[in-house]
Amino acid sequence: MLPNMRTRRITGLHLTGTSACPISKIPPKYSNHDWDYNNKIKFRITCDQERLAERIVEDSRRVVDDVNDTTRNWQREVEHHLRERASEIRFLCDELNKQKKTALLEDEALTTYRNRILNAIGFLKEKSLNICQRCLVLREGRLAVDLCEDDVDRNLRRELKVIKGCQCLMDKALKETHEQMRKLRAAMYLLDKDLAQKDKSLLIDEKNLKLRDSQHDLGSSDNANQPCLYTLGEWQQKTYLNIEGNGKELNSASQLRAYIDLILCQVCEDMQNQTDRTNEAFNCRITEVKHIKKCLENKHNDTMNHIIEVQRNIQLLEGEMSDKNRAHQLCLTRLSNRAARPGLEMTCDEVQQSLYNELDALKASICKLQQKIRENKASLRYLMHVQVMQEEEINIKNNSIKIDEVDCMTLRQCLKYQAF
Repeated sequence: MLPNMRTRRITGLHLTGTSACPISKIPPKYSNHDWDYNNKIKFRITCDQERLAERIVEDSRRVVDDVNDTTRNWQREVEHHLRERASEIRFLCDELNKQKKTALLEDEALTTYRNRILNAIGFLKEKSLNICQRCLVLREGRLAVDLCEDDVDRNLRRELKVIKGCQCLMDKALKETHEQMRKLRAAMYLLDKDLAQKDKSLLIDEKNLKLRDSQHDLGSSDNANQPCLYTLGEWQQKTYLNIEGNGKELNSASQLRAYIDLILCQVCEDMQNQTDRTNEAFNCRITEVKHIKKCLENKHNDTMNHIIEVQRNIQLLEGEMSDKNRAHQLCLTRLSNRAARPGLEMTCDEVQQSLYNELDALKASICKLQQKIRENKASLRYLMHVQVMQEEEINIKNNSIKIDEVDCMTLRQCLKYQAF
């Protein structure tokens, strides 16, 4: 019902008997004026909506035309940029491929130089260095005080120092070669990664160039709103940095190969004089050790005689100790028996006092004998310790003579130095 429309309602009641209650209701009725007003309002609303619909249709057609023109213009511009982008990517891919080929050739050259260095190091280690180090290792097998820093050790280390000087240069050159190869391969990895990404990007852009809005299988658009991570300047700079870095590593590799050629010419000079001095030190040391060994053997015989004498004395003292222990047990038994005397007989008489004095004297004698036995046993232990020490020293000297005269000098007979 419209808000200004008036309504009239006629109601009536029929009363029967003493109670009054409604019997029926008459439904509300509108007036003619209300009916006319309602029709006019509905016609006006209908006309307004028809005019609005016509306006919207005209605006929609105009918008469709504008949108189609805009879409075609943008598509042409995007395709133009796609073609330019693909051309630029192809150019950079060609440059990256040239750099990669040059880097592969340089990597092969560095591998050859690395093998030359390894051959030089292997020669030094297996020939001259190996014999010198084996002598040092064998001399580390000397025992106790013989494991000292003598003239032989000093000469061996002096000899080793000259050999290791050349090996140090080779090791340094090898490390530099490995590092340069690592850097060159890292640059190649960046080139390969950049190439792979550009190839993939080129395929994507070429695929986009072939796409049309009339196709039915355009695919998914889930990642359409994913933001770009880099600017065009950053993209170009990254590629040029990769090319520049690879060129820098190529230049460094060339300089390193020239340096290795120089180092390989400087190895192992004038070693024979040092070898002769070391052999002379070996001979002097062997003579000294043999003399000391002879003196120790003489002292060892004297010590054995003293050990036999002390052992006899200990047996004598232990016999006396056994006698005193029996006398002590006898005294204790007598005291124990007298402790069984009854009543008043349990007196401290002269017998009891004598037993006590005897017991004290026996205890003192036993203590003295025990002390002497301990002293003799200690002396025997010390003598036996000296004996073992002398035998150990003799064995140590025998071991040192074997190491120097048999092992080392036999090896050094075939010690020959030669230039690479």
